[in-house]
Amino acid sequence: MDPWDALTFAEQTLMRRAMFGNGLAWTIQQYGIDLRWAGAEGAPTLRNYTEDEERALVPQLAAAALGLVGRGLMTIRVRQGHFPAASDPVLTGVELREVLADPANWRWESKASRNFDLAATESATEQWRAAASPKVASDALPAWDELSIGQREVLVCAMEGSGMLTGPFGIWEDLPTELGSADRAEWVDHQLAPLLPFVRDGWIEVRHLPGASSDAFTVIPLDELHAAFADPVLRYDGDDGDDWGVGLTCVFTHAGLAVMRG
Repeated sequence: MDPWDALTFAEQTLMRRAMFGNGLAWTIQQYGIDLRWAGAEGAPTLRNYTEDEERALVPQLAAAALGLVGRGLMTIRVRQGHFPAASDPVLTGVELREVLADPANWRWESKASRNFDLAATESATEQWRAAASPKVASDALPAWDELSIGQREVLVCAMEGSGMLTGPFGIWEDLPTELGSADRAEWVDHQLAPLLPFVRDGWIEVRHLPGASSDAFTVIPLDELHAAFADPVLRYDGDDGDDWGVGLTCVFTHAGLAVMRG
């Protein structure tokens, strides 16, 4: 058995995030996403975990993290600046256990007082970097210079952690209010054209984010994308007109990331 396949889903999520320098916060939500993308039993259906579900999973993920740290595969650091750095202090002993046992440290908060980052050791990265994303056939790789500008914009949006499709910070124009139903349908179809092939191939997932200060999201399936993007409220339902993280966004699946890295 491949050593990567011998890891549990929880360990794979932790190691994948550690290899790419992600934070401890949001890891449990990513665990649920990984389960859903793999079609595993117990995954949340087309949504994120609720706060209660997330809290219930803290002991399991904390134990997995401690095990990986104990095996010398990962460290957890206290971020000192705006971004993770190799010089950030490494958590150990009682402090590490206390941080992992606190559900608040696993939840994403826009104004968290302390941030903790996962970091894979060099040997773990060398061993598992390629296995962290599925292999893809070379003929599935899109040639960048053959893509339309719209397709390139969608791929860049999915690559960026702060990328939005709609809303005041979105890459797409707002839905015109003066259009009739037929013209609106045609307008939405035109806007969706560069996105649909990537969703159909399983490379990109589209989500609705209901609030800038929340980590909640709902997945929009392929056959519901037109209705979602034709709905002004789903496109942006913020109150003051300048909230980032409200509206419709897109993210790469593991398969999509493998395609882009290839």
